[in-house]
Amino acid sequence: MRDAFKHLTFVAGALSACLAFSTAAMAQDNSTVQGDQSINVESENAVISDAATKEAVESGFTRATGWYPKLRIGGSAALNWNRNVDGVNDGTAFSFGVNLKGALDGVYKNLEWQNKLDIEHQQTKTPNIDHWIKSTDKFDFQTLLLFRIPGAEWVGPFARFRLQSSLLPGYYSSDKDLVVRFYEYGTKIDEKEDSAITKVRALAAQDQIKLSSAFEPLLLSESAGFFISPYSTEMLNVNFTVGVAGQHLISDGGYVGFDDDDDDAYYDVIELKDTNSFGIEGQLSLNGVFVGYVNWSLSGSLYYPFVMDEDHGLKDEELIHSDIEAKISVKMASWASLDYALTAKLHPFVTEEWQLTNTLLFNIGFDVF
Repeated sequence: MRDAFKHLTFVAGALSACLAFSTAAMAQDNSTVQGDQSINVESENAVISDAATKEAVESGFTRATGWYPKLRIGGSAALNWNRNVDGVNDGTAFSFGVNLKGALDGVYKNLEWQNKLDIEHQQTKTPNIDHWIKSTDKFDFQTLLLFRIPGAEWVGPFARFRLQSSLLPGYYSSDKDLVVRFYEYGTKIDEKEDSAITKVRALAAQDQIKLSSAFEPLLLSESAGFFISPYSTEMLNVNFTVGVAGQHLISDGGYVGFDDDDDDAYYDVIELKDTNSFGIEGQLSLNGVFVGYVNWSLSGSLYYPFVMDEDHGLKDEELIHSDIEAKISVKMASWASLDYALTAKLHPFVTEEWQLTNTLLFNIGFDVF
């Protein structure tokens, strides 16, 4: 409960900071209030959107036959120095990152083919670790084919394929001597026994141990069903999809953190298992533009597999896969923005614990086209 309260407090603080930035920007540059087109998020919002873009909304969903490309390349950096701060290591922390967001939509009458690519990578150097470690590593590609029923363009069938992974290998680092225990697949976090340990490795302070390879674990998913877009304006777009889906987890012998006690001299990891499954999936997506320089998005999805080729020892609600993502972006200029993102993932075939990520960054980016 205490961790949940901390996460909620962080989210509220980040959102307040974003709103404060937007208010300050309006006060400092009156041309923004008057609608200066050099400060807007039309191009970025079109890339972030996973369904109807602003052009589609303005034309009643249907766009002219042709191609609609979008590409934005950006980067971020942060520098922090501390001394005698309670609970914080003395020294300098530095991080830098790169990101690429692209989209390519093809339209032929009521048939649309939407493609989206989202790449983010960030490296961080902290005072207590001698080497750089990756703090963000995301590769997300999806392609969507949909048909808008003539006379009712807000509904129709769809088919989607998605690939999610990381770009670089994953390592675990520590500033103190530890013993890494590798547990076999299927071990429960509250039932760890010595007989389930497959190997043990000593990890000296400032050393690192490899847990996964590049593009591992790799999650492939495909789905087909019906989409519904019941409401679409510039401020709010509502999109819902439901259908059957399949998922394929490829781990290639990787491991994931499995440690529930940070005070002992052990760091526990558990083996990942290749898994193929089939089930039902639903997804809800909300996005829009508050004003000409603030956009937002909120999406959530649920996947329930009822056919699997591996027995994970899970049943009923323990099998539910969940993905939640919230974003807000304040455009400071045509090339700079303050972005906050919260992601929460529950993938029980990888780990039965929620994976939470909070990010608040000042980004610099340029629209290539």
